[in-house]
Amino acid sequence: MPLWRLAFRAGFLLAGAFAVLAMSRWLYWMWQPQSWDFSLFPGWWHAHEMVFGFAMPVVAGFLLSAVATWTGIPGTTGWRLQLLFGLWLLARGILWLLPQQLALAWLAEMLFFGLLTYELTRRVWARRQWRNMLFTPVLLALAALSSASYWSADDPLLSVRLHYGAVWMITVLIVIIGGRVTPLFTGNRLGLTISPLPLWFESLAIGSTVLIALMMVFSPPQQGNPVLAIFCLGAGIVHLIRLAHWQGWKTLGVPLLWSMHLSYLCIPLAMFGLALVDAQAVASKNVIHLLAIGSIGGMILAMMSRVSLGHTGRPLEVPTYLTCAFALVFLAAVLRAAGPLLDVALTLYAWQVSAVLWIIAFALFMVRYIPVLMRPRADGKPG
Repeated sequence: MPLWRLAFRAGFLLAGAFAVLAMSRWLYWMWQPQSWDFSLFPGWWHAHEMVFGFAMPVVAGFLLSAVATWTGIPGTTGWRLQLLFGLWLLARGILWLLPQQLALAWLAEMLFFGLLTYELTRRVWARRQWRNMLFTPVLLALAALSSASYWSADDPLLSVRLHYGAVWMITVLIVIIGGRVTPLFTGNRLGLTISPLPLWFESLAIGSTVLIALMMVFSPPQQGNPVLAIFCLGAGIVHLIRLAHWQGWKTLGVPLLWSMHLSYLCIPLAMFGLALVDAQAVASKNVIHLLAIGSIGGMILAMMSRVSLGHTGRPLEVPTYLTCAFALVFLAAVLRAAGPLLDVALTLYAWQVSAVLWIIAFALFMVRYIPVLMRPRADGKPG
């Protein structure tokens, strides 16, 4: 089946479907809180599943498809892909249907991380591509955060710190991957020459994001953290300079490009937001959603849309309703982050409307991309 020829097909399809289903369940809980059996705290389930449930099949799909191109070694296909995503699906099913069996869900998720890391690292190691070995420690860090999240499910304060760290580690992947493909796609499409930034500056962008993740986990704000606030301000400036270098203002006529630039913009905006609120706990919870929805959700939607077309031999154009989907995710991020900060009475309203916008956006993705991901390449080539 075409679905199991390259990892991006199944990974993107599962992520799109889960984005709709998981957010629908969260929205239903907000409408009918008595529907939850509270074997798991609803906030823990939502945070854990939107990071490790939604984002990870996209990470797996992209990395395992890309590493075949990077190394020239055939990618993960067939039964190994079925096993990989079967483990991911098993963990999701247990958390949804049998939440009392946390240990089984943890085991399935750790096996998923282990298999993903093995499939990626063995190819990179075989070609001694040290530049791409960056992804291995990030995956291991995410596995450690996921594991710790399971074992702190009954400790809301600790699990919040771990989930913040996980959001920032996914952001590290966006900083690395987005830093490679966004200027590349922009230059290729618009005929621009975007020179690479100095290695020290790229390292500063990546390293500052990693340090924010570590600070979020190990020095959580209680009544404000001025050191973290100052650090976020400096890191935000670095990322804003990086983004400006990619000339995103020239992409307004190309939705597959401006959506990536806009999603990356949410990284420095979230950093500035944390600095503005002095990284205080309640305000940080709202600001972090600008990163989780706008940057992670937005970049995932943009990348899935672009990669799915490019890797199936189709023109790099999207219908108008997909352009609307990109805008809806950004609107959901702004509403979820800013609404409660403007007026605490708007909190529940902001949560619910943001969830609805997210659901619509990813439902529109599924309408367009189910046939793309399920069918053979349009140009008849393998993959």
